[in-house]
Amino acid sequence: MKKYLILVVSWLLLGSGQLVKEASDNVWVLPCTELLENYQDFPAKEWNEVVLGKGETEHLQVVLNTIPKEKITISSSIPEAFNVHYRMLTDIDGYKDALVPFVSTIQATGSTSVVWLTFETPRNSQPGTYEYTVSIKTLRNSINLKFKVRVADYEIPLTPSIPSEFCIDIDNLPDNGSDEQKELWNEFLLSRRIDPYYGKLIDRNTWRWDNCFSPWPWDDPRSRKLLQDKRFCRFALPCMLEDDELLRMCNDMEEKGYFDRCYFYIWDEPKTPEHYEQIAKESAHILSLKPNAKMLVPISSFLVEGEHKWDYDYTFDFLTKYVKIFPIAAEQYNCENSGAEKFRKLVEPRAEWWTYVCCGPTGVQPNFLFAQTPFHNRAIMWRVWKEQETGFLYWGVNRYRLNPFAFDTSLNAVGDGGLVFPGDLFNIKEPVASARLERWKEGQEDYELLKMVEDKAGRHVAEKILEQVYKSPSDYTRSSAEISSFRKKLIEIIETYNPSNQVIIRGEQHQVDTLNTYIPGPGCDYVHIRIEDMPIEAHILKIDLQNPHTQIRTFLGKNTIEGLERVSAACDRYSSETADAYAGINGDFFNIKAHNELPIGAPRGGCIADGVVQREPRNMDWAFATIDYTNKPTLDNMSFEGSVTSMKAPISSYRFYDVNLPRTDCYSCDLTFYNEFAGGYTRMDENADIGDKLKTEVFFKPAEGYKWKVNAPVACIITRIIKDTEGHNALEAGESALSGIAQAKTFLDKLTIGQKLNIKMTIKTPQNETPFIKEMIGGNSLLMKNGILTDCNFNDSYNNVLYPRTGVGCSADGKWLYMMAIDGRQEHSRGVYTDEMCDLFRSLGAANVVGFDGGGSTGMVVNHAVVNKPSDGNERAVTNGWLLQTSAPVDKNIVRMDFNYWNKEQITSGSIPLKVMGYNQYSVLTDTDITGAILSCSPGLGYIKDRTLILNGPEKKGTVTATFNGISVTRYLNLSISTGINQTIKTATPIEFYRAPDSNVFYLTKKNTDLCKIAYSLYTINGICLKQEVTEFTDNIRLDFTDISSGIYILRVNMASENHSFKLII
Repeated sequence: MKKYLILVVSWLLLGSGQLVKEASDNVWVLPCTELLENYQDFPAKEWNEVVLGKGETEHLQVVLNTIPKEKITISSSIPEAFNVHYRMLTDIDGYKDALVPFVSTIQATGSTSVVWLTFETPRNSQPGTYEYTVSIKTLRNSINLKFKVRVADYEIPLTPSIPSEFCIDIDNLPDNGSDEQKELWNEFLLSRRIDPYYGKLIDRNTWRWDNCFSPWPWDDPRSRKLLQDKRFCRFALPCMLEDDELLRMCNDMEEKGYFDRCYFYIWDEPKTPEHYEQIAKESAHILSLKPNAKMLVPISSFLVEGEHKWDYDYTFDFLTKYVKIFPIAAEQYNCENSGAEKFRKLVEPRAEWWTYVCCGPTGVQPNFLFAQTPFHNRAIMWRVWKEQETGFLYWGVNRYRLNPFAFDTSLNAVGDGGLVFPGDLFNIKEPVASARLERWKEGQEDYELLKMVEDKAGRHVAEKILEQVYKSPSDYTRSSAEISSFRKKLIEIIETYNPSNQVIIRGEQHQVDTLNTYIPGPGCDYVHIRIEDMPIEAHILKIDLQNPHTQIRTFLGKNTIEGLERVSAACDRYSSETADAYAGINGDFFNIKAHNELPIGAPRGGCIADGVVQREPRNMDWAFATIDYTNKPTLDNMSFEGSVTSMKAPISSYRFYDVNLPRTDCYSCDLTFYNEFAGGYTRMDENADIGDKLKTEVFFKPAEGYKWKVNAPVACIITRIIKDTEGHNALEAGESALSGIAQAKTFLDKLTIGQKLNIKMTIKTPQNETPFIKEMIGGNSLLMKNGILTDCNFNDSYNNVLYPRTGVGCSADGKWLYMMAIDGRQEHSRGVYTDEMCDLFRSLGAANVVGFDGGGSTGMVVNHAVVNKPSDGNERAVTNGWLLQTSAPVDKNIVRMDFNYWNKEQITSGSIPLKVMGYNQYSVLTDTDITGAILSCSPGLGYIKDRTLILNGPEKKGTVTATFNGISVTRYLNLSISTGINQTIKTATPIEFYRAPDSNVFYLTKKNTDLCKIAYSLYTINGICLKQEVTEFTDNIRLDFTDISSGIYILRVNMASENHSFKLII
C-alpha cells in the first residue's frame, strides 16, 4: 500500500499529461563502437546524424536513465528509405553483450538502460536525407530523439568482397537443432555478411570436424536453395563421404558453377609430422577424385616435434602440395605488419592466404574477447584489409555450454567461441546477436568501403585514410570521433571522386584544372595542370614506351663530366634535319661550391648515354632512372663495380669503382676509368692530395665488333701505355683509359701494347638484377616502389620542404614513362613535398618514382620552349637530363590535324584563340599552327574573327571545324549545363595516329581506355569509299591496309563527338 501511494504521488507531481523533455537532459546517443562508460560525453543532439549506403547497417547506442525493471516504450515516425530495429543490451552470464530485439516495449535492465537502434537500408533505397523521430517513454520521462538519416549514393555489395567463414556447432543449436532453428541461424549469419558452415565433431582426440555450408545434406533441396543465395561468398563441403557421393557432389557443384568457390576443411591446426602425413593422405585421395579440389587447413604453429620442427618454410613447402587455402592465426604475426608480410610471402602465390582469431591474440590486438574493448572488435577487419589476407575464418559462434548457459573459461579467453546466443534464453525464437559481433560487422562494412576507395582511387589512397584509425595491430584508434571522420572521408571519395578532374593528395581530394594539353611528338602527351586550392602547377609528359618513333636520350652538359647546359640548349644540340629532340627535363644533382666537392658541375650520381658510362652510380643509396635497349624502364637504387681482365697468361683481374672522376681517398679508389666524357684527358683528383704518387695510364679501344655497354664484357686492344706520369694525358679519338696508382699501378705496369683486355662494368639493383642499360640519370631518392612510398619521403630533410620538383615515374608494366616538373616558391605554385609529388604520379598511373634535382634546377622543355616557370626567373644550366627524340623517318606531309586545347578560363571568357596543329603519319608535330587552315563554326555558337572563336550566339551546343588540303578536324562543344565546361574538356580528347615501321599497317590510339564507339572510312582522293567499319575502341585499333594499292588516300574517323581526317600515302 505504501509503495502504491508513492507511485501515485510521483504521478501527480509529474502531472497527468507527461511533458516531452529536451532529449539531451535524459538521454545520450553513442556510436556503437564507443565505450559505454563514456556515455555522458555524448548527450543527444537536437538532430542526431546517421550516414549509410544502400545495403548497409549502422548502429547507435541510446543510453537512458531508468528505474530498474520499469517499462520502456518506444515508437517512431515511419521511416521512408530505411528500416529501424530496436534491441536492448542485456546481461548474459555476467556480461552486457546480448542484443535482445523488441518491437515497442521492454523492461529496463537497471538504473541505466542501453537501447541499440539499428538502421538498415534496402538496396533499392533512394539516396537523400530523411528526417526520423523516435519517441521514448518511461515512468519519469517522455523524450523525442530526432535523426537526420542520409542514405549515401553507394551500395555495399550483396556478395561480400572477402569470405568470412564462421562455424556453427550443429550439435549445440537450441530446440535440438530443429529445422526452424537451422533456417533462423542461416538467415541470421548471412544477413551479417557471414558464410555459415556447420561443424560436427568427429574425433575429439584429434579435434576432427566435418563441415558443410548447409545444416542439411548437401543435395537436400534446402541446401540447393542456399547455393543460389547471392549473399554466400564461399562454400564448405563435407569431406567424410563415400567416394561415389563425394565425386557426385563435386561434379554437381562444378556443373552449377560453384565448385571454384568451394573448399574442404580437412584438418584443424596440425602440429605433428603425423598430422601432416594424414593431411597429405586425405588430400591426395580427394585430389585423385577431383584434381581441382581445394583443401583448407588453418595454421597456428610450425611443427612442434620431429626433424623439421620450428621450420615454417618446411610447413608450407610440404603442405602447399595439397592445401590451397591457409588461414593463419593472427597471433603468429607477433603484433607486427611485417609479421603478416612474412607469412604472405610463405603462402602466396601458391595458395590463398586467410587469417583467423580465436583464444588469441589477446591484449592490445584485435579480437572478440570480453577483456577487450569495442574498438578491438571493429579493428579485426581493418587489420585484414591492411594485411591483405583474402579471407577470414572463425571457429565457432555457439561454442558455449547450454542448460545452464555458460561461456567457456578454460583458456582464460572468455568470449571466444560465443558470438550468437540462443533466443530461448530471452523468450524469443530468433538467435540473439552479441554486441561484439555487430561491431565486427561494422568493421566488415568498413572493409567494403576501403575496397571501394581502393578500386576507385587506388590502394594508396585507402591506406592513407585507414591510417586515421589503424596503423598496426598495436596502434589503432580508441576514438569513435576518429572512426566517424574515417568513414566520412571514405564515403566522400566514393561519392564524389572523379579521376578525370580530381586528384587525391595526402588523402584529400583536390580539383584539377587542365590549362593546356596536346601531343608534342610520337607517343607523347603533354599536360599542364593547376590545383588551385594548394596552389600547385605541374607540367607532365606521358610517354608510350612501345611507340617506335620516340626514344629516350641522356644528355650530359656540353658532353663533358663538369659541363653545365640548359635543357633547351641540349634539345637544340640533339636536334638535326633527321631527328628532333622535342622535349626534355633536368636530371641529377651536381657539385656546387657549397658542397666543397670538385669539379663544380659534375653529376653527383651516375649517368649513361647510349650504353656508355659517363659517371658511375656512386652507391646503392643513390636512386637511378634507366632505359634498356628494349625501351624497358628500371627505377631503383643501383651499385657499380668495374673490372679489367688481362687476357694474356697468366690471366689476372683488377676492380675499379670510378669513371671519369678519380678518387684517391679510399683503399679501393686506386684505379679510374676514362672515356670521351672526361673532358679530353685523364684527370687529377681535385678533392685530395696524393703527394708524389705517380701513375701508370693504359689507353685502349674496343676490339672490332665491340662497342661500349654495361653488364656485358667488352673486348679491348691496348693502343699505348704511359708509365710514371702525373696524369692529365690527352685521350685520342675513340680511346678510353685506365689510370692507376699504388696496387693498381702494379697491375697496369704488367700490361703491354697490343694486348687484349676484357672490361666489364656491372650495375646491379638491390634485387641483383643487371639490366642492359642504354640510358641513365641519377636522383637522390627512390621515392616510390611498387606503388608504396619509401621512408626517404619522410626521413630525408630535402624531401620534407616545399620545393620546385622534378621527377620521373613509370607504370608497373613498364609500358609508360612519366616526366614531371612542378613549379615552386612562387605565388602561382607553392611547390610540393616529395610524397605529394608521388600522389600526382600515382594519379597518372606510375608505380615507381625517382626524384631529381629540384629548386631552381627544375625545368621542362616542350617543342623547344621552356614550359614551366623556373623559381630563379630564368632557365638554369644543369649537369644532365633526359630528352625525348624522334626516330621517325623525315616526313613533312600533314596527314592529321588537331585543335589547340581550350581551357576553362578561355571558354568562360567567351573568347577562344584557335590554333590548328598538323601531324605527319608518324604523329610528329610538323606545324604548330597551320595558318592556311580554314576555320568555321556552328552559327548558333557565335563567330570566328582573327582566328578567335567568339561565343556570343544563342546556342550552347555546336561544332568548330578546321579544313586544310582535304583533311579536317571537328570539335564539339556543349555548354548547356553547369558541367558543360568539364564535358568540353573531356570530349576534347585527341586520338593519336601512327604507322608501323616499313609497312602499311597503321594504329589509332587514345589517351584513356574508356570504351567508346568509333567509325572509320577509307576514301580514295576522288572520294570513293574503299573500306568502312564501326567498332568498339578502348585504347588501340590496328588498321591493316597492306591490300591497298599505292597512292594517296583519306582516312576519316569519328569518335567521341570529334571528327578527324588523315591523309595516307601508301
